[in-house]
Amino acid sequence: MTSTASHSATAPNGRPGPGGASRAPEGALPAGAGPWSVRSAGSGRGRAALELYQYGELTDVLVAARLTPHLLRGARHCPSTGRNRHVLAWGRLAADGVAPAVVFTGRRPFRRARSTAEVAVVADRFWIAWAEGPFDAVRVEHSAGGTAERLPLERVRSVA
Repeated sequence: MTSTASHSATAPNGRPGPGGASRAPEGALPAGAGPWSVRSAGSGRGRAALELYQYGELTDVLVAARLTPHLLRGARHCPSTGRNRHVLAWGRLAADGVAPAVVFTGRRPFRRARSTAEVAVVADRFWIAWAEGPFDAVRVEHSAGGTAERLPLERVRSVA
């Protein structure tokens, strides 16, 4: 499933965006999606950027680029209820602007977990995907085929 855009012009830590400008949020990750939020920003050169925040602190910046074929930039997990985890993956859209298929996977004793993730397009250049479950890796593939990209989920420590 694909939806449009979770981003805002005001950083989650309340500080204004580039140039001191603040705007009202245009959307946010759904409640229960974990400690993450995103914001789209533009550089002085006209290239879009995606800022990823974790617990209100800037964690990653992804700049739009047409020269790289890689769709997947990063993936993280943090504790949720029970044995479940909040999981998040993010990256660039392919040159054709189509959002990739994102599947979170995991292994537990005597069973495998697998979930096709909700994918949101941000600023027409990036995508984010999230889920909740016993996952430890993500697999991303363009709908036209090609090589699938995989990453283990990086652990996020809770803020005390």
